[in-house]
Amino acid sequence: MSFLVAALLASCAHPNEKENIRTPKAPLDLSAISPHKMAGAFQESRKLNNSDVVSLLIQSAQKDPSNSEPLYSLGYLHMQNGIKTKNAEEIKLAETYLKEVIKQFPGNNAVLQALYNIYYDNTLRSRDSQAFEKAKAVFIQLPDSLHTNMNPPSLARYAAVVAQQERDKESDHQVLREILLDAIRESPTTDTSYIQLAKLYIDDRYFALALATLKLGEESITNSSELYQTIADTYNDRAEVSGCNYEHVADIRKATKYYQLAMPLNSDNPALHHALSQSFFDLNLNQLGLNEAKIALDLKSTSANIGINAQNFSMLGYHQQALDLLQHAVGKGYSLSDVGYHEIYMNSGDWKNAAVGFANYVKQREKFNVYDLIKSDIIAQQSQTQTWTLTKNISTANSWEKALYDYWTNKLSSSDLKGLAHTSCEKTEYFFYTGYRDLMAGNKAQAHTKFTAALNQNTYRFIERPLARLFLQNAN
Repeated sequence: MSFLVAALLASCAHPNEKENIRTPKAPLDLSAISPHKMAGAFQESRKLNNSDVVSLLIQSAQKDPSNSEPLYSLGYLHMQNGIKTKNAEEIKLAETYLKEVIKQFPGNNAVLQALYNIYYDNTLRSRDSQAFEKAKAVFIQLPDSLHTNMNPPSLARYAAVVAQQERDKESDHQVLREILLDAIRESPTTDTSYIQLAKLYIDDRYFALALATLKLGEESITNSSELYQTIADTYNDRAEVSGCNYEHVADIRKATKYYQLAMPLNSDNPALHHALSQSFFDLNLNQLGLNEAKIALDLKSTSANIGINAQNFSMLGYHQQALDLLQHAVGKGYSLSDVGYHEIYMNSGDWKNAAVGFANYVKQREKFNVYDLIKSDIIAQQSQTQTWTLTKNISTANSWEKALYDYWTNKLSSSDLKGLAHTSCEKTEYFFYTGYRDLMAGNKAQAHTKFTAALNQNTYRFIERPLARLFLQNAN
């Protein structure tokens, strides 16, 4: 929740620099502020911010009451400080000054924006029961050209309701969806509204509605990297929801397209380059994938990112490049207990170092999955070391993993496992793991056939692919 609030605050309407007061526009009905109340406001300003700047502004305002510029500066200063420090007193004081200025300059955009910031923040933090209506009244007076860089009032209300639902531990997505639809009506060119609404639909597995919402936003917004990236992520989520994204290549292609549309608008985002590289790998466009992964690494050269690049090379069979990168990653703090460490050595056939890595991996964990169990047996057999005891802490995430676990622990036959393998992802694992057992039993011809069948499933980022290639090469 805190991240959401921060995101909505960051782009609500804050101008980078204080604007000058310009020609008045449409009037705004505001009551006059008495000289006595203004004197009290000056006193409160000194109490909250006893700086030379504040003192000089107050002196200027007292010297020439007809000059609204000092009052606007005071209001703007308290508005900024109040929002930054979440100080309700400063926010209230800022409203006092700015309402006095707008009385003299009705409809002025700079003052209206500052007031909108106040009402937006009050709505967001549920400070004033009338704040939302005030925010709407001010928002409609601002020209559409300014709305593009502002969050509409209903986004503040949305964040406030999300926070309240979390406190009450009661989630009502329908209420939240209706608020976000209001936000879209208030400002059709604000990408955040479409993105948040789509995420609600995704949470409820309404992928068609999520994509329709985002495509509606795309009609009005052509300069939002976040919108394009969310469309791409949604296609990926839809492809993966069934458990095997390779069954939905059309969605992978569409995701790739939208990552590419996002790229020129946010080319310095390493996460975006990484996401695009994964899409390229899933489409077997390996050189493009390696190129995007390299750009991501150049932008953020952490040990984890170096390790990811090492895994990319390892997956494609470039073992020396992978090992060179892995050692570089280790030199920068990449841990021997990371999963990539032992898998890279597995893919290259260096079973002794794979065993060292897996031993460290086991030491750092108490819970394991079925793939950990299988890797522990394969590494132990290939390195001729003692196996690790993991069976008491194995979890399975779905019915296929349960079937694979039963097969590996000799509770399910190979033919029964075959009957349960429906997707290309499940078939990859069926062919590889039963093929490995055939290999260990001395049935090399059948193992060869199954390893080849595993490769033919085209599940390009599965570890079973480089391992199948390795055992085929060793057999040849």
